[in-house]
Amino acid sequence: MRAQRIWLLILNITFNLVMGFMLPVNTIFIHKNLHETLVTAGFALMVYSGCMMVGNALGGVMFDRFSKRGTLYIGYAISILSLLGMSVHHVWPTYAIMLFILGFGMGLVYTAINAYTAFVAEQMSGNSRVIFNNMYLAANIGIAIGSTAVGFIFKWSIFFTFFIPMLLFVLSGVILLLRANVLDQVAERDYESDRPAMEATEIKDPRIEIGSRRFNINMFIICASIFIVWLGYSQWDSNLSAYMLNQGYTTREYGLVFTINAASLLIIQPVMNRVISKIFKLLKFQIFIGTVIMGSSFLLLPEAKSYAAYVTSMLILTVGESMVFPTIPALLSKMSTNKNRGTFQSFYSIFGSLGRAIGPYAGSLIIAALSFSTLFVGITVSMVLVAVAMLGVKELAQEG
Repeated sequence: MRAQRIWLLILNITFNLVMGFMLPVNTIFIHKNLHETLVTAGFALMVYSGCMMVGNALGGVMFDRFSKRGTLYIGYAISILSLLGMSVHHVWPTYAIMLFILGFGMGLVYTAINAYTAFVAEQMSGNSRVIFNNMYLAANIGIAIGSTAVGFIFKWSIFFTFFIPMLLFVLSGVILLLRANVLDQVAERDYESDRPAMEATEIKDPRIEIGSRRFNINMFIICASIFIVWLGYSQWDSNLSAYMLNQGYTTREYGLVFTINAASLLIIQPVMNRVISKIFKLLKFQIFIGTVIMGSSFLLLPEAKSYAAYVTSMLILTVGESMVFPTIPALLSKMSTNKNRGTFQSFYSIFGSLGRAIGPYAGSLIIAALSFSTLFVGITVSMVLVAVAMLGVKELAQEG
């Protein structure tokens, strides 16, 4: 079991290293290097997010009904081919087409890795939410390393900016090829030596235990929470840059806030692993508290007069996100069975991607029509509302 978790962590770090490479450079590359407008760049990234959402949705279905490792193989293959094309032929509009294809391939991979995590977590003895916390920490480490490295590599070589991510996915494919049996070990044992236990698990379907109508309400609340939380969080990646620059801060100072976020997670996340998970026996309470904390962090921004205020806001946001982001996939896993675990994990990917896609544009409309302060207060109110709604989720008590 330990080997499964280690290889999953490696695949997750590698995937997010690629994400860290791609996220910071796309807008800059399209606007500065390919000489397209910012509107065009924004539209291209929105389509890219849409393609990733399609990959998320299809990946969940493929994981459940086609093949676990096959879903990853196909996702890696599509991503590798598109990155290779971007490395050697980065001209418009070919670049955009390959970017859209990359989004689809990465959507398959992301959902499959999350589904594998839920699959392994279901077989763990003890507190299974630990693996989701560890995967979340690994993802942040990957993004932090990738986004830092690409700052240097992008200035050095456009070719290697896309070729190195391709090599990382090739490495992931090789790992999967050599270690797929380890990842699938639980599945084989479930169907053979532990078949009675498997059948017992299948009989206890959360939809039946909770009731179909209440279960559907649960899923609506969870998906709405994912969307609102990511819609608010995406403001830090987009409109907050303009807000801080308008206040006289430099791009470097804005970027340093994210460095502080990544570094503080290395301290905060282990605390959440050991302490918070013992305090809250039901996952919905942890999500409720974390979402309220995330929402409250935005209340510091309208009156922020010093750099310390922005850092404090980010640190509060980090505490909240460390409680929310790894716990929602754990709750989705708790709501699923072995027949639909991949599909349910795709909900987190889909609605998270939707929030990240719509968030910057919706935020800019509110800012243009009203003000930054209205946006920040609106985010707080929205997060508090979905947090309260989360208390209405009927969650089955953890066995053991």
